Amino acid sequence: MRPFRSTQIGRTVKRLAHYLLSQLAHCSRYLSAELRYAPQGWRVIKGWDDQNIAAAQQRHWPTLVRNLQGPGPLGVAHFPWHTSREDRGDHNVMMSYGYVLALAARNKEVISILDWGGGAGHYYLYSKALLPDVVLQYHCYDVPTLCNVGRTVLPDIHLTDNAAEFAGRQFDLVVSSSAVHYFEDWRAEVRKLAAMTHEFLYISRVPIVTHSASFVVSHKIYHDGYEEFQSWCINQQELLGCIEQCRLRLIREFVYYRKSIVRGASEQVDCRGFLFKAARSP
Repeated sequence: MRPFRSTQIGRTVKRLAHYLLSQLAHCSRYLSAELRYAPQGWRVIKGWDDQNIAAAQQRHWPTLVRNLQGPGPLGVAHFPWHTSREDRGDHNVMMSYGYVLALAARNKEVISILDWGGGAGHYYLYSKALLPDVVLQYHCYDVPTLCNVGRTVLPDIHLTDNAAEFAGRQFDLVVSSSAVHYFEDWRAEVRKLAAMTHEFLYISRVPIVTHSASFVVSHKIYHDGYEEFQSWCINQQELLGCIEQCRLRLIREFVYYRKSIVRGASEQVDCRGFLFKAARSP
């Protein structure tokens, strides 16, 4: 009986060790989480309109351009701390966008794109890498500091911080990647995007919750010129309901990275995306 008991004890010890290690890893992720529940709700901070962020993105630009060249993998991002082209999460984001772009450009030689919250215009570089033979009429809206960087590194596209320039206009593809949740009134932004969509609307990399109502978080990064941001964790049904009211229909969902922990919140946050098509489109 002794060998049997020793084996059982060994298995129990291994299970206990595995459990303790997993709990330790979870505690470490929780304590180091960049997202924290903000019970006070929305407050005004500098956020993305910070010259330090613009400077960091401009310094990173040559690395981004280099990583997009040639036949290698496109696991790239515009964040200054993403220096490789082999990040699997970023590759998933890129290939998801490639699907969207190919669908929107089908049977077209020229495609008009509006990138809402598009920074310095890095998605223009992605678009050229993914579909080099399609002519792009590319427009980008963001804060003044990032638009100034974009005008320096991408003089051939249209960048503006004046949303009124797009009033009454429509585009083949409207893209908003990791952007709508940084607006205080995200529903109003979604309605603007829907109104400017001639065919496809792609809202990607959104922090999504399914059980809780939408709530505000503080997003603290504190490196490479990035500091603190206010943003929303958006309830999926609230988002889909808002867009469906604008007569767009959901045609594809996307998942990107693993779920994120929000300190002080009762629900982990999923990073998801949604592709919609205007109801009037065939």
